[in-house]
Amino acid sequence: MLGTLALAVIATLPLQETPGTIWGQVRSGSTGTPIAYATVEVIRNGDPIRIETNANGFYSLSIPAGRHTIRASHIDHASHEVHATVLGGHRLKVDFDLPVRPVRLPNVTARADGVTAAVLRDTIAVKPEDIGTAARRALEITPGVAELGLAEAAREVPGYEPVDPSDVLFVRGASEDLKLVFLNGAPVFAPFQVGGLIAPLDADLFRSATLYLGGAPARYDGGLSYVMDLETRSGRNKVYHGNVSVDMLAAKGQFEGPVTDHASFIFGGRGIHGRGAAPFVGDPFPYEYADGLGRVDIDLGAGNVLSVSGFWNRETVRLDSVQRPGQHAQWGNRAGSARLRSEIGRTDALFTVAAGDFSTRLPFGGLRILITEGISRRARAAADFGRTIGPGRLHFGGSIDRLEFGQTVWPLGQPRDSSLYQVATHGSVAGAYVDATTNPFDRLQLRAGLRADVFSLAPGVQFAPRVSATLLLNENVALTLAAGRYRQYVRADDRPLAVIVTPGFAIPGTAQQLEVASSSHLMAALDQELGEGIALTLQGYYKAFDGLPSTGGAKAEASGVDLWVRRNRGAINGWFGYSLAWVWSEESGSSPAANDLFAGRQLLTAGVAGPLIGKGKFDVRLAYGAGLPFAAIPEPEAGAPVIGVGFVDRPAFSMEPVPATPAPPDQPYLRLDAQIQRTWNTEWKGFAFSVTPFVKVLNALDRRDGIFYYYERGGAAQPVRALAGLPVLPIVGVDWRF
Repeated sequence: MLGTLALAVIATLPLQETPGTIWGQVRSGSTGTPIAYATVEVIRNGDPIRIETNANGFYSLSIPAGRHTIRASHIDHASHEVHATVLGGHRLKVDFDLPVRPVRLPNVTARADGVTAAVLRDTIAVKPEDIGTAARRALEITPGVAELGLAEAAREVPGYEPVDPSDVLFVRGASEDLKLVFLNGAPVFAPFQVGGLIAPLDADLFRSATLYLGGAPARYDGGLSYVMDLETRSGRNKVYHGNVSVDMLAAKGQFEGPVTDHASFIFGGRGIHGRGAAPFVGDPFPYEYADGLGRVDIDLGAGNVLSVSGFWNRETVRLDSVQRPGQHAQWGNRAGSARLRSEIGRTDALFTVAAGDFSTRLPFGGLRILITEGISRRARAAADFGRTIGPGRLHFGGSIDRLEFGQTVWPLGQPRDSSLYQVATHGSVAGAYVDATTNPFDRLQLRAGLRADVFSLAPGVQFAPRVSATLLLNENVALTLAAGRYRQYVRADDRPLAVIVTPGFAIPGTAQQLEVASSSHLMAALDQELGEGIALTLQGYYKAFDGLPSTGGAKAEASGVDLWVRRNRGAINGWFGYSLAWVWSEESGSSPAANDLFAGRQLLTAGVAGPLIGKGKFDVRLAYGAGLPFAAIPEPEAGAPVIGVGFVDRPAFSMEPVPATPAPPDQPYLRLDAQIQRTWNTEWKGFAFSVTPFVKVLNALDRRDGIFYYYERGGAAQPVRALAGLPVLPIVGVDWRF
């Protein structure tokens, strides 16, 4: 009887069913792009179970067995639901393709008292087309050989003879560096990859790339030509994510995730190995590149966030084509910063300690090969503050910078300290600024600022005023007018002094000194939303320069226009960028600058991407540059005497006139790259990931381009040839994301 009663009680208890699992991916129906942070909910008996998709659009949810309604939704897409039966202990894959549904909101006027440090954390990567305005500058960047004065160093080596066309190596680049580039607050001399074999910037790692052709705020203490501010994103601190991509030419990897409950990391690295390109360019591959970029964010509590980041890159080009067996030209950066975002009362604060150095090395010479090296180092400490006062915003702060610059030349195979030519100089600058922004009317924003700097190599205080006004013509059009003064250190004209040579001896020589150059900017910009996700930016500018070494101190002027159009909505995305610039000098006469009284250059980049045959995608990119400057690096004549230990075979400097340097290359830069790919999303034992095989063609038009150019032995009658010119490169690879 007791047994019968127990069975009756057990029969009244609910049975414990084995749960089942649903998983899949939520995508945009128009583009097939995974939708991050979409909501997936399962409805049964009126009690929903919800989960969000991850950054790749995947979800996985354990639910009771039975028939359910499964719904997916996102703020800018229409929701969609299906009915499905889930069996206990089984897995059911349910994918969603949601149609785009833009959300129309009424006009909202918002006013904030500031953003706390903790809110500044941003883990969302920027889209590739959104950093195109900055990456387009990669067409005119250089290895730094010209900027660090290696041409001048070559001329000062004992045994230098008047140049012959075949004794000149041309390198893409101007003679001075007039930009200011920050990467997470650290000064970086040349952050881009210039070989054109991979993207200049890895968009997966970056949050923003802001380019100021004029009108930069007062906190930027330099940038005679332009200012570029690059910011990486912080790593996601919930789960680990990664991306590995390998092809016949290059490889890259990216990893991010939590370190602790209050810290996250993100790290990415890229490299060009060239192993699959040997059939097209020969073996060994003449070009190498590698970089690494990492960041760690630590939440210290009470609105304090510490960010530590580092960057390293190195590029190498073989120069065997001009009888330098086994020799390489190489250059690269190292940079790092530590930044503390905090709040002091109602004032936002950002404290930065950063340093960066850039070095470049170039072999040159005939029978006696010499190595010339240039180094630029910069250390920086800054404090920036922001506070809301009434209807406006006040920014203020200060910075201290120290710049070191050096050149060294020594014989190949000997220690670096056995230098034939060695120069070093340094300078520092301390400055403070104040910048105020206000809205006197609903559609007008005014910003005015003043920067005061004290340069160690220039007398007195140097003031740099900045002002800008932005008028909102309607909800989709904004007009900006800006003006400002900028100053920074530049390499000055050669100055005689004693140059260190072999131990115990010195000869008259010249050294690169630093001087303060300045520029004034006038800029007008029009930003417009054309509808359907199409945005247009048009900028025109005029700049006047003073104190540039290439003009012998005379005034130089520049003007130009920049156009940028992009579309980032719908099935077909794309962008178009065009830059046209002129530079001229007032100087005349027989000085070297007189040969370059007027110069123009134009840059163009364009790209289009969209779906291809179902869930495939295509991507086509075009790059064109004409009028890009080239600097001439002369070589000592083959077999010319060089300085020995304790004596000089012949005077190092001759009063004989030096023949004019042969004309630089005038070939335009032209590249067309194309790629097709197909993504498969899958899951294995609860681990969701995507695999994307791809095929791409680099330099599809077979327009060879090189960083270095030279004349064949025998004179300038022959056209210049490019070292390590790029042929057509078909590439096959695969990308894996999890």
